[in-house]
Amino acid sequence: MRTRRHVAPSGLDGLRSVAWRRFLIDLGLIAAVALVGFGITSTWINPGPILGADKSIPRVVELPEAEAKQALTDAGFRPRVASEWPNQQIPRGSVAWQDPAPEMVLPPNTTVELVLSSGPAPVSVPDVVGLAEPFAEKIIEAAGIAVGTVDTVHGGAEAGVVIATRPPSGHGRPRGSRVDLVVSGGPLVTP
Repeated sequence: MRTRRHVAPSGLDGLRSVAWRRFLIDLGLIAAVALVGFGITSTWINPGPILGADKSIPRVVELPEAEAKQALTDAGFRPRVASEWPNQQIPRGSVAWQDPAPEMVLPPNTTVELVLSSGPAPVSVPDVVGLAEPFAEKIIEAAGIAVGTVDTVHGGAEAGVVIATRPPSGHGRPRGSRVDLVVSGGPLVTP
């Protein structure tokens, strides 16, 4: 009788077996389904061109309105002026704020809202009636308004007391403008 020697199959023989072949086909199908699922999910979460036609929004803050609109249009975005806000540092008619923020990457034709500066906010004339003139002048200067002419009127109030301002308190004035004071010269003395 002939003895047969039992030898383990080589690595290639193992791959050729039906079980291994079936395992590799199943593994390939799982990888393909995962890849297709990833593609569908990423497209659903972030719709847009896959190869990146998106662009970066340019910074247009502090530019005049016309230049800001032109820069955004040239970059492929649609500018829209939303409103005006007072701003102490940015001149009137220039962009004070933009949304979305600069350097964000977005698809072309995205609307970029602009808020223009209406210049410095007006300063309200403080109520200094009834105060001594030196104190009234300090309060007015602290508010950002200059003291204009000081007229003295003789009347019933004690001398050196502010009896009126022109314009009256509460009115808005541009920063640095002048407010005139009317000061009492004391009671009117008749001989």
